[in-house]
Amino acid sequence: MALTIALLCACATAPPEEELPSAESYYARGQEILKGRRVFFFFSDVDYPKAIESFQEVIDNYPYSEYAVLSELAIADIHFEREEYEEASSYYHDFVELHPTHPKVAYALYRNGLCSYDQMRAADRDQAPTREAVAQFRALIERFPDSEMTKDAQVRLAECENRLALHGIEVGDFYFSQQDWHSAARRYRVALTDYPSHQDRARTMVYLGVSLARLQHYGEAESALRRALELGPDDELRDSAELELDLLANLPLYGPRVLPKSCVTDPNPSCPQQVH
Repeated sequence: MALTIALLCACATAPPEEELPSAESYYARGQEILKGRRVFFFFSDVDYPKAIESFQEVIDNYPYSEYAVLSELAIADIHFEREEYEEASSYYHDFVELHPTHPKVAYALYRNGLCSYDQMRAADRDQAPTREAVAQFRALIERFPDSEMTKDAQVRLAECENRLALHGIEVGDFYFSQQDWHSAARRYRVALTDYPSHQDRARTMVYLGVSLARLQHYGEAESALRRALELGPDDELRDSAELELDLLANLPLYGPRVLPKSCVTDPNPSCPQQVH
């Protein structure tokens, strides 16, 4: 009896369990941390890990609240601002997948595109980040054509596509210089098919036309050269295309032509041609 009374008294005097802060409180705390604190009156010192910890508390304790959704995006933004692009991209990707109808999906697509855009390499390097940026920007433009971010995405998409086109064209130019007309034509075709609006596409068409002519695909060569002229190329390219068309027009039998060795090291379609 005495023991029972003692236990009851102990329970009665035990401090109540601390109530868990609300999702809004955790989220507000994370946002407050992101504001940082003044250092020497000028610089802001932000404890990013602490902010992520607060947002993660929302996700862990209130996974079905709107604040949990916003916390996912906040963590992605923190990684982005710290140039931790792989981590940021993972969060943006999951956000789009898990919340396809959320008003912030356009924002997540745009930011995910920027993650890859900021990692793009020169045209002669691996273009995996460029291709991923293209995929994200295209998704944004197709799904949200009226978004305030779409205009900028269109500009960046054009830059990405030009870089991918140039990557293939440079390889095509190498094959052109080696008189490997089949490989050169294939590269030029891919650039024109996959990136039909890339810069200098008139040049690509001229080089494709010359390559096709060397392969004795004369009808296709003429078509490519005439399309190049319709694009209004510069004087040198126009002269090259017109010269090639004149050669085609004056050779009823379209005999094979051999590129002079002096032109092999410089893939220039305006080089003089020898006819056999």
